[in-house]
Amino acid sequence: MSRIDEIYISKAREIQTQGYLESQAGHGVRPIWEDGSSAQAIYLPQQIFTYAPGETPLLSLRRIAWKTAIKEILWIYQDRNNDVNLLKEKYNVHYWDEWRNEAGNLGTAYGYQIGKTFRSPETGEPINQIERLLTQLKENPLNRRLLTTMIDVDDMSEMTLIPCAFMTMWTVTGNHLNLTLIQRSGDFLAAAAPGGINAIQYYALLLMVAQVSGYQPGQFVHFIQNLHIYERHLPQVEQIIQLPLNQLSNPKLKLNPDVHDFQDFTIQDFTLEDYHPNEDKYDIEIAL
Repeated sequence: MSRIDEIYISKAREIQTQGYLESQAGHGVRPIWEDGSSAQAIYLPQQIFTYAPGETPLLSLRRIAWKTAIKEILWIYQDRNNDVNLLKEKYNVHYWDEWRNEAGNLGTAYGYQIGKTFRSPETGEPINQIERLLTQLKENPLNRRLLTTMIDVDDMSEMTLIPCAFMTMWTVTGNHLNLTLIQRSGDFLAAAAPGGINAIQYYALLLMVAQVSGYQPGQFVHFIQNLHIYERHLPQVEQIIQLPLNQLSNPKLKLNPDVHDFQDFTIQDFTLEDYHPNEDKYDIEIAL
């Protein structure tokens, strides 16, 4: 049985019983449903989930599309791209269609920021964020400025969606590389819950960066400023947390040890062992 399932149940109940009701706050909210109605939620502020070295943060109470999640990470950090058409054609991932602009991309958001060239604070030479991170991990691992960010305030007005999970911070301890993910907002059912899409995709990023930099994957900390369950999702969340825990499911994400260049990873280099999720299907409506 995965510890992640127990954390998921506990956090869902905490949101339901101790969360703040947006619908009672007297203020409107930005997100809407596809029919144009307001997407109200119950939320908790400043949630932190900590995963131990080697612990795969993947939910078993319902099947998580882990390959799709990792493909999105490859699109952002390896392709350094925000072209929705490329995401569909190369990876067969379609869930960014609602946010693409007339040019078919996400404006100045996501991969645009990772691929943007800037002057390195260490050398003054032009570089992009992932290249700087990988270089510094090898040459200056105790650098306290090892981070990537997908929010540049000068570019926010041109982003079709300001990134939810937007910053990574990296710290080396001995032979371990530790990752902290900063997320401004998180849809519990769709992506941000313990063991959800955001957790598994950034754990995959940790595995990749650690391997090509010569480290073992260390602690993964996931910080979410606003973790919420939308009112329309409450019945589905309740159904999920009432399911029996599968004692056989203890997922382990593995990475092909023969890949040593970050640009060489493909989805085929990831394997998942001992994953036995509940196979019930859920039609999860996404707030826009």
